[in-house]
Amino acid sequence: MTLADQSEGTRTWLRLVSAALQAIDEGSVLLVDEIDSSLHPRLTARLIELFRDERTNVHGGQLLFTTHDATLLGTSFGNEILGRDEVWFVEKDGTGATTLFPLSDFHPRKDENTERRYLGGSYGAVPAVFSDTLVESLLKARSGDERAA
Repeated sequence: MTLADQSEGTRTWLRLVSAALQAIDEGSVLLVDEIDSSLHPRLTARLIELFRDERTNVHGGQLLFTTHDATLLGTSFGNEILGRDEVWFVEKDGTGATTLFPLSDFHPRKDENTERRYLGGSYGAVPAVFSDTLVESLLKARSGDERAA
């Protein structure tokens, strides 16, 4: 069986873990856009753990990534995946300007379910694609199309 025979997730994992081990060994920074793309959440959590564990990351390598995987705000086998000070949100305003802000600004309690609160919109940084205004505009446009037909 060749690498080409493997799933996209397996190929992604092998590329990422190879780059991660190099960054950990050299004490360098690994940048990953959408780290959760094609990866099972447990593999993503394990990759993060490699960087957070001082026993495996003796040279201080760093992992900087973007993700849409809200499960990373939770725990894995009872351990916090990311510290409250390690999570930053990105939000665009109505003009398209981007704001970056840390989870720690919200002072979440240790026992708080940050994953659920994030998905519920408590911290902002959630897509406004399906806002009421957009849905109303789509419905209005659709009803106009049906009258024209």
